[in-house]
Amino acid sequence: MTLHIDSTIQVKEQLKREKRNNYLTALSTSVLSVLLGASILYTIAIVVARPETPQLMAYVSPENNAPPNEPSPPVISRELAPSSSPQTQVAIPTIIAQTPSPISLPVLDIDMPEEPAMLEDGTLDGFGDFGSGLGDGTSAFGGTKAVGSTLEGTFYDTKQTPGGRSTGMNQKQYNEFLVSFIKSGWNPTTLNKYYKAPQKLFNAQFYIPRCPADDAPKAYNCDDRVKASFWVAIYRGKVKAPKTGTFRFVGAGDDYLAVRFNNETVLDYGWESAAMGKMYANNQNMRDAMMNKEGHEGLKKELREAGVMIPPVTFYKYSTSGHWNNCLGGVAAGKEIKVQAGKVYPIEILISEGPGGEFGTCLLLEEVGLPPLEKDSTGSPILPLFRTNNGVPKPDKSKEYVPFDKIGPVWESVK
Repeated sequence: MTLHIDSTIQVKEQLKREKRNNYLTALSTSVLSVLLGASILYTIAIVVARPETPQLMAYVSPENNAPPNEPSPPVISRELAPSSSPQTQVAIPTIIAQTPSPISLPVLDIDMPEEPAMLEDGTLDGFGDFGSGLGDGTSAFGGTKAVGSTLEGTFYDTKQTPGGRSTGMNQKQYNEFLVSFIKSGWNPTTLNKYYKAPQKLFNAQFYIPRCPADDAPKAYNCDDRVKASFWVAIYRGKVKAPKTGTFRFVGAGDDYLAVRFNNETVLDYGWESAAMGKMYANNQNMRDAMMNKEGHEGLKKELREAGVMIPPVTFYKYSTSGHWNNCLGGVAAGKEIKVQAGKVYPIEILISEGPGGEFGTCLLLEEVGLPPLEKDSTGSPILPLFRTNNGVPKPDKSKEYVPFDKIGPVWESVK
């Protein structure tokens, strides 16, 4: 048996209303979707992509500098050079203003730093950070911070043990100590029996005009327990050759200056010889032997055996360094060294004072075969300093000094 249930009139009306509402909702949604899509397309095509009209500004020269009246040049079209891929060539018009409008340029007020000056106490005035990680040069003996491109300096007093007991050091013993140190390959353990200053200094160039010898222990903050005699400071590090070539160190020390480069002592010249234990100052026979003049065969043999200042040695005198000219014959050139650009080499620089009094040193660098940009009135070349950063001192020209070329290669230190 089948059961039929007829819908009531109310149910049928309810179904009609719901059907009508669903139809209106679908129609409204479709219309709104079309309007929204049209709005998006309008925004992209008209508002966002609308090209701006370029504006042209021109400079008006004063009337007295105005160009002569000439016919306006024609507009010239230039075609782009053809590329390797097939593209449409575009003509770019060259626009020339017909009616220029005036403009004004601001005046720039820039404070330029002054050149640093060498003060009487041996420090450099006005030296700060040179940027690019190349450090600074805040003292003639070095700065107290290990920043930038510098060599690390250690100060020793050979007159006392690490505990402060006297070693009884005298000039003869000091000469023997330095000769032994050089022959040992600059072995740092040979210095362990002497007092070492806790303070390290970090230096980038070695240019110290004559100053009191006690300026060194003052710089290393140990002058309260170190007298100004028989002290030695050694600067160590590694440097990167700025170019390929042949170089030689040039300089002098009062009392001692020695340089060890790539594990070989290549310069030893000053009031005394660190490698030989002999006095250079006021010793014309020694200088004649160094210059390979006739005679002095015994001294020449000693020089060759020491293996550093091998005859013939070149000397440079300068019109502004009379003291060193008279006593040392000027500054001396060391052995030639060959380097490759970018290669890293170990370097050690020894400066020292013997009996006390005054101290001074100057370390230059000469590229063999490269003519100097300038010469002194004596005919000697004016050479650049050996340096590991961009800093250069300003010598006090009221006193004796060795001139140098401010432009030269920088041998950046490598940690």
